[in-house]
Amino acid sequence: MNDIHGRDDQGQDNQGRDDQGQFAQALRTLAHREPASPAPVAALVRRGRRARRIRAMVGAVAGTALASAAVVVVLGSGGAVPATTPSIASAPLSGDGSRPSHYPRTRSLDARSVLLAAAETAAREPATSGPYWYTRQRTSRPAQYVKKFKKPQQKFDKPQRQKIPFSATVASTQDSWYAGKKGAPSRTVTDQDPKVAFASSADEAKWKQLGSPALTEEKPSTNDYDMELHFQIGNHDFTVRQLLKLPTSKDELESQVRRLFDEESASDWWPAKPEFTDYVWSAAQDLLSGPISPGTRSALYRLLAEQPAIKSLGEVTDSLGRTGVALAWTIAGNGDGSGEARLIVDDATAELLSYEFREQGQSAPTLQVTYEDMGWAEALGERPQS
Repeated sequence: MNDIHGRDDQGQDNQGRDDQGQFAQALRTLAHREPASPAPVAALVRRGRRARRIRAMVGAVAGTALASAAVVVVLGSGGAVPATTPSIASAPLSGDGSRPSHYPRTRSLDARSVLLAAAETAAREPATSGPYWYTRQRTSRPAQYVKKFKKPQQKFDKPQRQKIPFSATVASTQDSWYAGKKGAPSRTVTDQDPKVAFASSADEAKWKQLGSPALTEEKPSTNDYDMELHFQIGNHDFTVRQLLKLPTSKDELESQVRRLFDEESASDWWPAKPEFTDYVWSAAQDLLSGPISPGTRSALYRLLAEQPAIKSLGEVTDSLGRTGVALAWTIAGNGDGSGEARLIVDDATAELLSYEFREQGQSAPTLQVTYEDMGWAEALGERPQS
């Protein structure tokens, strides 16, 4: 085994020193940044999952009731920077207590350095817990017709997606409370503050010519569940309690993820079972935003750092104007599954801010999820205290 300190095996000391040197350089660079030019919004999306997972995600985004306890979620928490190395927040103060505007910011770091620095940051975050894991997310996706149901149980039917003859996106907000205690109720509030954006005035005119069909739900929906909601690694379900028990070392976490990967059936994936690196990237989208321990978060960043195909796009801003480092993964292939997935991480806290997917050849994101708030809440309907 080999971690960033290179202490596990005498034959790997040189690699360990290289890792340690690169990590130290990453932290030095983060502490002394150069001004960054404006960059587009960035984030992440997972690779195509099996049909059941795709239907579950589409149903949640569209605001329909959940059809099963297996829910794909993306949540997150943060961490503190190493005490021995300055971060942006520790820039020297001027006489009036403000930080100088010329204090440098990072233009770009390679992905491995960013991920190793994030791993160290996450490891220093104190462990917390609570009755409910809460997240508030804003999702933007391609518009589709909203089907009106005559009976409540029809919401659980397989979604019928119909191609629309105009281009538009729909954004809405969802609050979710995931119970940490077995048998406790959970809740989602979907379809809040829906907004439709047409690609052009011609697209909007075409929509009106068709009779202005519904593209959003008419009002928010509060959904209470007496069953336990789950997170997923691939096609494997995990409760909140199980996530908190995931390994906190990189090698042990990699071993568990590989075991889960080997258990996956090719028939459960569309268009095909991914490579292991794809699987790790996909799991990261769920886990980095979930209620995992600081040690697990750190281990996952280290595991991501070993994946050579991940690249850093430097500093970007998300849809809320927050600054983070964008990590990108190119999804090869043909059809809807190919394109570029992006993940924005706050390099000062190791917190996942948002994710995005761009279809191949498209400059605008196809799917974008921005996390406005997340953390432990004391009761249903309440938000985290800080």
